[in-house]
Parts: sequence; structure tokens; C-alpha cells
Amino acid sequence: MTPAPASSRGARLRACAAGIVALAIAGVAPAPSARSGPSAQSLDELTIPPLAVDTFSLDNGLRVIVSEDHSTPLVAVEMWYHVGSAHEPEGRSGFAHLFEHLFFEDTEALAEGEFKRLVTRAGGVFNGTTDSDRTAYGEVLPSHRVNLALWSHAERMTRLRIDDDDFETQRRVVEEERKLRVENQPYAGSQLTVDTIALRDFAPYRHPVIGSMDDLDAATADDAREFYGRFYTPNNAVLTVVGDVTLTQVRALVEEYFGEVARGPEPPSLPAVPTLPRTDGERRRVEEAPLARLPLVWMAYTLPPAVHPDHPALALLSQVLGGGEASRLRKRLVDDEAAAIDVVARIDRRRGPGVFLLGAAPVQGVEASEIEALLDAEVERLLDEGVTAVETAAALNQVLTGAVTQRMTVASKAALLQRYALYHGSPHRVNEELERFRKISPDELLSVARTWLQPENRTVVIAQPLRAADGTR
Repeated sequence: MTPAPASSRGARLRACAAGIVALAIAGVAPAPSARSGPSAQSLDELTIPPLAVDTFSLDNGLRVIVSEDHSTPLVAVEMWYHVGSAHEPEGRSGFAHLFEHLFFEDTEALAEGEFKRLVTRAGGVFNGTTDSDRTAYGEVLPSHRVNLALWSHAERMTRLRIDDDDFETQRRVVEEERKLRVENQPYAGSQLTVDTIALRDFAPYRHPVIGSMDDLDAATADDAREFYGRFYTPNNAVLTVVGDVTLTQVRALVEEYFGEVARGPEPPSLPAVPTLPRTDGERRRVEEAPLARLPLVWMAYTLPPAVHPDHPALALLSQVLGGGEASRLRKRLVDDEAAAIDVVARIDRRRGPGVFLLGAAPVQGVEASEIEALLDAEVERLLDEGVTAVETAAALNQVLTGAVTQRMTVASKAALLQRYALYHGSPHRVNEELERFRKISPDELLSVARTWLQPENRTVVIAQPLRAADGTR
């Protein structure tokens, strides 16, 4: 189909497009745009105070991070177990995500629903998330109730109840969640596909976090109890406490609640990372998207683990390409060509290989092939011309703005410290990374781009709506 002229299609479907893109690129919206010109360098001299970071460990292997913040009478408590979908045995995909649900059910001392009631009545909130590398559980409470959070984490670490009825209930919940978030969303399947194809050489990342219906159906409560005993142990966990508390206070409470917990088996290591960047050539798939009305194009470049020194420069490159209204992809695909409804550029970091992901959803009348060609052209232009000093400064501003935002609440600070502990082995890196960003030059950005953003290292997935008999979608 021949695309409509840019002048006539720029406004087409703008009203309904927002809903489509929200589903296609949920949770990966570009960062706020930074202004260009001389003022783009105004944040470069911004001084961001270091976070207070203290650490200690128990004899059973539990690592503890404490960051005192007495600005508000709140405390955030985060327990991250270093078990995610990457650690699941063959045929048991989805177990880490299943435990995200089970940990909010009953223990030997907590009846079903009692944990939720206790936290809510104390004026707190709670949450749990799972990814390929970890399962996270956290609460924010008035600081005088920090003991409630720590006690509940110890209770769930040591005395979680997994009987047949509880297991069956949560398995059904997870299966319904998969139907809601994957099978009944127009583009969710393609998001899973691009990830698994790009990372297929690293066995732990070959299946999605949410798992397969067949594996969940085949699982038993005994399987779950074995998984619990193997991974949900103090020596496979990091506890972070941030807020209106003292190191002395937290140490005493942690010793009281966790000191007698037995050390578990040593967690298995992930296999060695394959040689990267890939040189075996582009990987490609066109995937039917029965619920979609418009195609969607994903372009992913396989990246090294998060600890690799190129990651700060890669983060700036993602901002240059897709970080806000002034980014290259938005200017070319949305503003100049009026070919795309929206664009995205982001990095998915992992302990193993990750991806540098670009995506775009076309306006009606534009084929996926045109969108792919435009994405490819902008990457090629980046590799040929490099990045300007103004673009580098604007991207740095976006990183610095994000760093300030991440330090605004006790919950976001707790998660930030956990990420550095997970990916870099030390939460103290949080106070060193920004200086690394400030030293990145346009020449370094070009060198890193030419290393990783190559066609031989690329995966392209196109979500294609089904056509009716008359050729329409």
C-alpha cells in the first residue's frame, strides 16, 4: 500500500492512537525532553548530594543496606531475592513470578490476607515485582513501624505456607494475569518475542518472566516448596532499609528477626555470557497480532551485562535517539515524516545480556517496512555522523534529572540501592556513577554506538495485524 502524503496523514488517527501506543509501549515512555542550545548545559554543574549508604551482613549471609533519611517520618523496606525467571528449572517457568503472589498469602503466623491488613492499618503500602534476575518485595510505612516490615519479611522467608489449596489459587491468579497482560493485549506477544530471540544464546533468558501456561498447569505444590527452600534464603537475599531510622536501630532489629535464620544452599551461578556483540547476523520474525489494528516494529541490539563499562554511554545514546520531544527518532518519524504515532528507545539491563530496544508504531496507511527503513536510517546516520556536543549535554541533563527524581522518595532510593547491589555487587556505586556519565564525550558515544548498534547484532520483530479477505486490517 502506498503511504499517504505526509501533509495529509500527520493528524490522522491522532485521537485514537494514544490508546494503541499505551498498550504497545506500556511502561517505556521516553524521558522528559531536555532543551537544546546553551541552556542544555545548565545541569552539568548540578551537585547531587551523595546518598548515605551503610552496609553489614549476618553470619547466615543476609546482606543489609541502610540509608538514613530523616527528612520525613517514613521508611521503605525492600527485600530482593536474587531469583528470577533466569533461575527456573526446565519445565518450571513462571515460578519466580508465582512466588511474587504466594509471598502475600499466609504463613504459620499470618492468616490469609493478614499481612495486607496489618500493613494497611499501619498506614503503609506494599508491592512485589519479578524480572529475569530477582523477585522484589517492599513496603513503605511510618518509620515507627519499621519493626512490622522487618518481622513480616522474616516470617515470609522462614515460615511461608504452601499448601495445595493456596498453590492452586495463586496458580489460577497467575494464569489469569497472563491472559490479561499477554494474550489479550495486541502487542505484548511481540515484546516477549523480541526479547527471547535477541537473547536466545543465553539459556536462562530464553523464556519470559510470566512463564508458560503448560508449565504452570504441570506444576505441583511440592515443586513450589522445593523452589522456596532452594532460593528464598538469607544468603540469596539483600535487605534495604531507607528512611527515618538509624543504623544502630536497624542492626538490632535485623539481628533479632533474622539472626537465627539458617543459611540456605548456595544459589547456583548463571552460566558464562556468550561473546558479545553478536556477529552471526540479523535475526528476524514477523508475528501475527490478531488484536492489533496497526503494525508495530521492534528493533533490538543485544548488549553485555549491566556491569559492562559501556552501559553509561549506551544510556546516553538511548536518550539521543528516543529521549523526549527533541530526540532524533521523534523528530524524524513523528514530526518530519509524520509516519509514526510514537517512538521509543530504552535499555533493558540484566545481570546477563540485555537489549537496546527501539520501537515505533506507524500511522494508518504506513507499512511496517517504511518504519523499519526510517529506524535503520537514523541508526546509520548516528554511526556515520556521531553525536553533537549539544545532544550529549541534553542527554546528560536527562540522566541527571532522572537521578534527582530517583532520590526524591524513600521507596525509589531503596530500589536504586538494590539495583546497584544486584548489578554491580555494591550499593556504594550509586555515588560514583554520575561522575562517569559526566566524563562521556561525543567521541566515546560514537565509539560505543559503532561497537553495539551493528546489523549483525540486531533483532527485528514486526507485529503484523491480520488482514481481512478484502485486504484491509
